[in-house]
Amino acid sequence: MKSTAEHPGAAILRDPFQSLFQTLFGDHDGFVIPRGESNRAPLANISETDAGYELAFELPGIAESDIQVDVRDNTLTVTAERKDDRDVKDQKRKWHRVEHRYGRYSRAISLPRDASSDDVDAVYKNGVLHVTVPKVPAAQNKRIVVRSGER
Repeated sequence: MKSTAEHPGAAILRDPFQSLFQTLFGDHDGFVIPRGESNRAPLANISETDAGYELAFELPGIAESDIQVDVRDNTLTVTAERKDDRDVKDQKRKWHRVEHRYGRYSRAISLPRDASSDDVDAVYKNGVLHVTVPKVPAAQNKRIVVRSGER
């Protein structure tokens, strides 16, 4: 155990296992966000097939009408809003703990060069938004016939 002096003149003992326990099971929001990601960014899985890219975003508790998908400058952006469903005007109800997250969520993902913004498809089912981005058809070599300049 380490001694800390958080209060002048008093030695407080801190158990390193208590700190670990608090980190794992403490009073936090329960979401694990990858480093560098905003806590307002929906978590995503991204995979690739021969035909295109498949992205799945976790958006539980959000109405389909509150989800927007945009593609601009080769960037796919998913924006959603989870509305607070609590009746705050209910004077007979006292909230002791509110852990549900409310508000606006957004995630922007740069698409590879071979992704096509045409025919992007988005389907929302069981709290997961599935977005399919097709690939641009592979460029075909084409031989150009040289014509004579005489008519």
